[in-house]
Amino acid sequence: MLVRSDADVLFDGFPGLLWAVRFDAEGHATSMEAGDPMDPATGDGWRWLHFNQSDARSAQSIARLPLPEDARETLLSHDTHVILQRQEDGAYGVFVDWEHQRAGGNAPRAPGHHDGLGWLHFAIGEGLLVTARRQPLRSVETVRRQLCAGERSTHPARVLEAIAEHFADAVERATDDLSESLDRIEDRVLADTIGDERRDLASLRHQSVRLHRPLTAMRRVLKQFEQRHASDEEEDELLPVASRLGQRFDDLDGDVSTLQERARLLQDEVAAKLAERTNTHLYVLSMITALLLPPSLVVGVFGMNLHGLPFADHRAGASAALVLGLLSSLAVYLILRRLGVSRST
Repeated sequence: MLVRSDADVLFDGFPGLLWAVRFDAEGHATSMEAGDPMDPATGDGWRWLHFNQSDARSAQSIARLPLPEDARETLLSHDTHVILQRQEDGAYGVFVDWEHQRAGGNAPRAPGHHDGLGWLHFAIGEGLLVTARRQPLRSVETVRRQLCAGERSTHPARVLEAIAEHFADAVERATDDLSESLDRIEDRVLADTIGDERRDLASLRHQSVRLHRPLTAMRRVLKQFEQRHASDEEEDELLPVASRLGQRFDDLDGDVSTLQERARLLQDEVAAKLAERTNTHLYVLSMITALLLPPSLVVGVFGMNLHGLPFADHRAGASAALVLGLLSSLAVYLILRRLGVSRST
């Protein structure tokens, strides 16, 4: 549910606006202050406006922007799936990013350290890039800081590309960390020192699945967008951006899929080794049981309080019974060996 923010209104007439960046004709970015003109047609270059979807007043501000109705609906929607659509006057869609609690947080080294997936809603108009989010997004804040620190961007599509690239970089670092963890687990398995590998592999596979899902969504949407507009004669900065991002996410998704396959095969190998170890223990237990059954039978017979038992009146009767019990175990062992049962596989 949308709520009214208690934060101060940063820009008169545009409540819900978190920050705004002005780009000149050469692509240099400058953070805009209160009182600066929000009209994208004012001056050269273009504007980047970033809204808070959790603020109910954002809808009023976005309604004043020169954007198509579909783009406005996308900016204010609660969609949690990747979208990329182009219109005659621009484009709109939804990209995925990592959430974080602090706007200035650094990218994580492992997917288990981030706060989950977030969704960046965006729309590109003439001289205007509008983005909106419900929670702070790591890549968006990183790109904004880099642009205000001196990096250039001559088109809104390049900003979206930079955001997606930072998301891809975080996924790549997380994939590298998972690959190193998998290598350590594999070394322990090959050394036959299995301990908590099943639990570690289950956690690793869970994390790789969390990486695989957004990558699959991004690469599918980007590929479909490229195929739909590949034959368009009109030059569009967004088409080569989609092509480059699609290739990047294809490569990343391939790496994550390889990681998943390695983890699955390794998990199967761990399960096989544990089953083999269990079978060995059962084999030893079965052999001990088989060898002790004949002596138990001998002891049971000589333990009956009945007349006519062998060696009952013999001075060496107890020794003879023990020898008979040992011979019975030896006979069973020889029979099992002849049948091949005693040979460990």
